[in-house]
Amino acid sequence: MNGIDVLFLLLFHLLGLLPKRENYKPLSPEMKQEVRKMERYSNEIRLIVSEKLKITEDVKSYITQTEKDIEDITNLRQKYRNKLRNCTDDKVIEEYKEKRNECTTILNKYRKNLKTANYILEDTPKVKEVIKIEMQMKNGQEDITKTKKKDRNLNR
Repeated sequence: MNGIDVLFLLLFHLLGLLPKRENYKPLSPEMKQEVRKMERYSNEIRLIVSEKLKITEDVKSYITQTEKDIEDITNLRQKYRNKLRNCTDDKVIEEYKEKRNECTTILNKYRKNLKTANYILEDTPKVKEVIKIEMQMKNGQEDITKTKKKDRNLNR
């Protein structure tokens, strides 16, 4: 298994969120810092799952497509704004305003997803490094525990 979806799921596991564990505290300062970024990571994993993004190329193509969609919706919204300027019928004005507002809502969603997708590209190398550091700390902690148990057994 590989891909950015697995990478973020592994991060969630190391953060103690998958499966949920009581009284879990990260060992490394780097991982403690990542706990603070949890909301951002949650948004990223939601986007990864909802859009079925597996590798960074998928994210890049998603960003490209989203930018095109934003441009199309922006043009459509501008057309409704232009029609509003010349319109005199109240029913048609309300209809155009509603369609313009729908476009704005869609644009906000696209922009939020675009920002999150850019964060995914930005965070992927960081997440890899943090996971590597945490695994090294875990291995070191296990070595210390094994050494202590050996010392106890030798002292008997």
